Amino acid sequence: MKRKTWLSILCFWAFSSPLYAKRSSELVYVEPFDLAAGGTTLTRASQEGIVFANPALLPLGAAKIRWLGFQAGFIVDRELLNSGGKLSNENSSTESEGEGEGEESAEGDPETDSTDQFFERSLHAGQTATLSVLNENFALTVFERLEIDAAGSRFGDGGLPGIELGVEAYAGVLGSLASRPFRWLSLGATAKYLMIGEPQIMIPIANQAKFEAIGKNPKSFLSELKYGKGTGIDVGGLLLWQNPSVDLSLGLKIEDLGDTQISNDQEALPQNVNVGLGLAFHGAVEVLHLSLDYRDVLGAYPTERTFKKIFAGARLMIRQRFGIGIGLYQGIPSVGLRLDLLIFKFGITAYGRELGAYPGQKQRNLITLYTSIGV
Repeated sequence: MKRKTWLSILCFWAFSSPLYAKRSSELVYVEPFDLAAGGTTLTRASQEGIVFANPALLPLGAAKIRWLGFQAGFIVDRELLNSGGKLSNENSSTESEGEGEGEESAEGDPETDSTDQFFERSLHAGQTATLSVLNENFALTVFERLEIDAAGSRFGDGGLPGIELGVEAYAGVLGSLASRPFRWLSLGATAKYLMIGEPQIMIPIANQAKFEAIGKNPKSFLSELKYGKGTGIDVGGLLLWQNPSVDLSLGLKIEDLGDTQISNDQEALPQNVNVGLGLAFHGAVEVLHLSLDYRDVLGAYPTERTFKKIFAGARLMIRQRFGIGIGLYQGIPSVGLRLDLLIFKFGITAYGRELGAYPGQKQRNLITLYTSIGV
C-alpha cells in the first residue's frame, strides 16, 4: 500500500509540475569524498569531481591516468534511517493492540499515522552515477544525479494539508582540456551538455482517489519526466606556490561562461565566478589538504544567501589508500571515510544541505554510501 502511494505521488507530480532552472550556485555534482571535506573543490577534487569543480586541476600530480572507472552512490536522510526502527515498532504495537478488535480499526490506524508522519519528518533520498576517464590533459565523464525531497506542509487560508515535493534531476556529458604552461600556473576548460529538471510542487493529499487512479499506471511517470537541455562552457585556473613539504594554491573558476541557455522555457544558468584557497602539507605519500571556497562571489544568484556560498574542509590521505575528510558544507558539519583497495573503492559521507532560504529552515542531514571500480 505504501509503495503504491509513493508511486502515485511521483506520477501526480510528473503530470502537473512545471520545470524550473537551477536555483543555486551549487555544483550539479560533487564527488562524495569532496562532500566530506565540506564540498571544497576549487583547489583539490577527487576523481571525476575535477571535471565539475575546476578542470585546471587535471595536470597536477605525477599520474598519467588520473581515473578510469565507474562510481555509484546512494543518498538517504539520516532522520529517515533513525526513525526506521521506531516506525516498525509503532506499527507492530498498533497491530498487537488491534488484535481481537474490528477489522476497520486495524486498517485505519496505519493510514492515519502515515499521513501524520509527513508533518513530523522529511523524506529525502537519491542516487548518483558516473562513468569517467581522466588523464593529465583530458577528461570525459557521463553522469546523472537524482534527489527527491518530500515534506508535509499546509497551504491556503485554511491550512489544507499537502506534500511539498522537490526534485533535483541532472544528467549530462562533460569534456575537459587542461595544460600547465608554467610550474606555477595551470589552466583548463570544460564543455558540457546538461539536462536539468528542478520541479517543486505542493500536492494536496485529500484526494486519495486521484492518487489511487494514477497509481494503476506508474509507467506514465517515466514518460512525463522531461528535462531542460543546454550546452555551456566553464573555464578555470590554478596558481601554485610549491616547496618540498608545503603547497599553497589559489583557484579561480568562471562557471557557465556567457550564460548557459536551457530549453523548455527554463531560465539560463548565469555566468558566475568562484574562488578558492588551498594549503597542503605533504610527505612522501601522506597529504593533509586544507581548503576554503567562496562560490558566486559576484552574486549572479541574487536570492542565494552568503552562508550557502561558503565551503571549508580538510582531507587527510594516508598511504594513498585511506582518506578522512571533515568540513563545513553551508555551515553544516560534514565527515567521511574512503578506502582504496586498488581496483575497488568504498566510502561513506555524512553531511547536510539547507534546502530553504535561511539556516535551519529545511535542513536535510544526509548520508551517502558509494562504491567505485576502476584505476
